[in-house]
Amino acid sequence: MGEATVPAAGRLRTPVYDVVLRPRRSLVRSTVLSIVCSAVPLAVALVWVSLPERWWALVAGLVVALAVLVGALFVRLGQAFLGIDDDVVVLHAVLSPNRRIARERVHRLVVAPTYGASTERTARELLAFDAAGAHLFRLRGDVWGDRALDRVVEALDVPVEHERRPVHVREVARRWPASRTWYERRGGVLLVGVAAVCIVAGLLAVETVGLLTR
Repeated sequence: MGEATVPAAGRLRTPVYDVVLRPRRSLVRSTVLSIVCSAVPLAVALVWVSLPERWWALVAGLVVALAVLVGALFVRLGQAFLGIDDDVVVLHAVLSPNRRIARERVHRLVVAPTYGASTERTARELLAFDAAGAHLFRLRGDVWGDRALDRVVEALDVPVEHERRPVHVREVARRWPASRTWYERRGGVLLVGVAAVCIVAGLLAVETVGLLTR
């Protein structure tokens, strides 16, 4: 048996596995700080300066709805974990569905340094496959930490392929298309693009209304 990890107080419902890994604490902390210190003051200032009072209730409702969504994502981040024991691998991710995989299905791991816009900013990724080559799960080092990826390799004790040279994220999607999360697929990219356009259009509308009512 491996090292048993007892869940921290407040997370007693999480089963005890031989290995329990969680997203980096700094990721949780930076998420909270970015929301509290950046998004909230910006939204309040925008409403205060640009909109007449009769619009405040509507905007307040939208802000509350957004806050609920962000809060739900934050709770999801706090509950995320990867558990490994002799029988199963359980992954509670942040933005993708939970997975429960029989440990005996994990046949091969691939560890690769990946990059996006710049080769100078790489992040290690771990991908797991079964004997038929079907994708099982994927972990990013910038979310879980490089040490967590190493512990998964040690705990599963299956053949590992190490990519020595950095691989572009598009190459990862081409070589292992099933590893893409929903927001990396065409529909997810379209959804994010539409949301961004709506946000920009909303900001322009707010500014226009503010100028016309002065």
